[in-house]
Amino acid sequence: GRGIVETPSNFGVQGAAPTHRELLNDLATRFVANGWSLKWLHREIMTSATYQQSSYRDPASFAKDPENQWLWRMTPKRLDVEAWRDALLSASGELDQRIGGPPRELHEAGNRRRTVYGLVRRREISEMLRLFDFPDPVASVAQREPTITPLQQLFVLNSRFFEQQSRRLVETVSQSGTNDGERIAATYERLFQRLPTPRESHLGVQYLQQLREVKVAEAEAWRQYAHVLLSSNEFLYID
Repeated sequence: GRGIVETPSNFGVQGAAPTHRELLNDLATRFVANGWSLKWLHREIMTSATYQQSSYRDPASFAKDPENQWLWRMTPKRLDVEAWRDALLSASGELDQRIGGPPRELHEAGNRRRTVYGLVRRREISEMLRLFDFPDPVASVAQREPTITPLQQLFVLNSRFFEQQSRRLVETVSQSGTNDGERIAATYERLFQRLPTPRESHLGVQYLQQLREVKVAEAEAWRQYAHVLLSSNEFLYID
């Protein structure tokens, strides 16, 4: 998530110096030698041992290089708003993966298309894009500046979009087991590609039981639980 030169709009003397000058020169030279092929460059980077590292935080390495400037691990990265919205739609089984076609308003009811097909107006940006660091379409923006604000969490908690995706997620996993534990495990596998820990499973069962005790409808209890998981940091971050 960070370039060898951290100022993509300024490679001159006023910009940041490369963190790995020799690597930058080597990649640039071989990029030209391979016919300026971006596919070659992507393959070279993505098949390297450095790129394929895990995000495991080694205490000794962290003490020496907490900012990970020397690339001793993969730095956990928050999804951009476009990828995040697509991931939410995919998890709920709603994502429309058709290629091509006209743009549509992202807030339009029933819009399940990938976010790249969302209509962007220069003066009226979609609420979801605006809240989650989408660059100003009026100005030239070299890179996005990530923010964490209360309005973002209020959107997650109260937006109709999140309510719809949590409801669809429940419908998708409803046939995945005969009891709460099995359905919770299926939900974790779908969202996080892992099984819940015993404590996570216990907390989920306990949460659902508490909602039932106060007479919350079964479908609504599961929707609220799915909403909690979709709102989690683990779903938002690549780790």
